[in-house]
Amino acid sequence: MADYDDERPSWREIDRRRDRSRHVRSERDKRDTSRVSDRWKSGRVKEALERLFKGEKGTLEHDRLHAKLHETYGTDKFLPAVKAYLEKYGMPDDLSTLLLFLDARDEAILWKTLEKVREVLPTLRENEKEDLVRKLKILSVTMKSKEMRSQLKEITSSL
Repeated sequence: MADYDDERPSWREIDRRRDRSRHVRSERDKRDTSRVSDRWKSGRVKEALERLFKGEKGTLEHDRLHAKLHETYGTDKFLPAVKAYLEKYGMPDDLSTLLLFLDARDEAILWKTLEKVREVLPTLRENEKEDLVRKLKILSVTMKSKEMRSQLKEITSSL
């Protein structure tokens, strides 16, 4: 009988094995998942606050119209989409959309876009400035209006 008792694990050993099982989650694992969910929640809160401070430009309707601008670029629907965006939200703040507006081929829109580009110019990074210079050089060659060409050359020379 003594041999049988020696091979049998004690209750302490049984509990220790149970804790090592991959089916039982430890307290450490529970804490790690709470950190991830807290980070996710804080990210969602931050995104909501950013949308709130943007005002009308933080709405889903704005996002849809903004996406429509990028989707219709190069088609006949682009100019009406640009006009709809301008009526509703005014000039965009991001450079990628401003570069699209430069291809609208409507002089009034081009003048407004150039004014906005001048405002945004100090905040641009180097690679964004390079993209802008390329676009403005192309436009200065293809524009029919002498005034517009001189304005474009003036902006590119200031960069």
